[in-house]
Amino acid sequence: MKKIRTVFIILMIAALMTPSVLMLCGFKNANRENRPLAQMPKLVNEGKINPVFASQFDKYIEDHFALREYLVSAFNIADIALLRDFNGTNAVIGKNHHIFYGETLDDYLGIDQLTEEQISSIADYLSDLSAEFAKDGAAFAFMTAPNKATIYPEYMPGYLKPTDAARNIDMLTEALVERNVRVIDAKSILLKAKAERTVYYEHDSHWNNFGAMLVYNDIAEQFGLEQHDAYTYTVEIDRTGDLHNFVYPSTDYKEERIIYPEFAEYTSKRPVNFDRDKTVETHSDINDRVMVIYHDSFGRSLQPILSQSVGSLYMNSYFPYKTDFIKDKDPDIVVIELVERNLDLLYEYVSSLGY
Repeated sequence: MKKIRTVFIILMIAALMTPSVLMLCGFKNANRENRPLAQMPKLVNEGKINPVFASQFDKYIEDHFALREYLVSAFNIADIALLRDFNGTNAVIGKNHHIFYGETLDDYLGIDQLTEEQISSIADYLSDLSAEFAKDGAAFAFMTAPNKATIYPEYMPGYLKPTDAARNIDMLTEALVERNVRVIDAKSILLKAKAERTVYYEHDSHWNNFGAMLVYNDIAEQFGLEQHDAYTYTVEIDRTGDLHNFVYPSTDYKEERIIYPEFAEYTSKRPVNFDRDKTVETHSDINDRVMVIYHDSFGRSLQPILSQSVGSLYMNSYFPYKTDFIKDKDPDIVVIELVERNLDLLYEYVSSLGY
């Protein structure tokens, strides 16, 4: 028994020391989390002692300790196997290989939803915005991009029990319809389509290109643009979802990427890079329509389709919305796209304006 304890202690010490030894030997992890890792802080900065060196160094070690991605993956795999669930800071493991974004839990559960009065304030603001654009000859529409759990609640873990509370996305859609504000009802579109094929990625928080094309076709119908065949495409298995590396950073899980044939050529003012640029501008000879879209990450997959469908496309990801951005664009179409989980942020902005 004593020998067993000794061997166990030696193995534990070796396990604890291995990451530190590897770091000292220059071992570096691959960054698969699609985010910048903490940099080594300076103890002395511009001739002064760095007062937050300890906390910065702690973040550096947390991001860079050797074998981090393997240890994180092993822990999460064990957690799922033993406890049958995982509710991390950024991800929730669901059924049938699906991973959901942790920040969408309140919407799924019906917790801390906006009140009817707060929803009314947002709807009044968007109604006024629609009227403002109309004076300048631009047609306006608002779209809430649904959280993945809103479209696939059946894949959420069983230990999470939703309430019967009204959801922000439904209340706002109803309020906008009552005010005659044009709505792109992505939730209804995607709920109907999911019986035909998958509309969101398994290990990602976003709709896939099939879902994006269906949403585009509704935009096209409402604004008189050309619609496209959503069912003619090729498939490549080469995409890694944004949530995968939160949970399994040492493993690969490639998902299908739907590729639609190009139907028109377009040019961009500079190479399209949403991570670098808050504004994206493209032009084509397809028609003379001008479109401005305020968007978040869900709008990115719409860009190639929209760029081939309007003569000039201006995409802006600033929030709060900079409406003066469009003054020299003279748009025919203005769309605001906002993900469901951020509707509360829109209310905070609207309330600051006095609505």
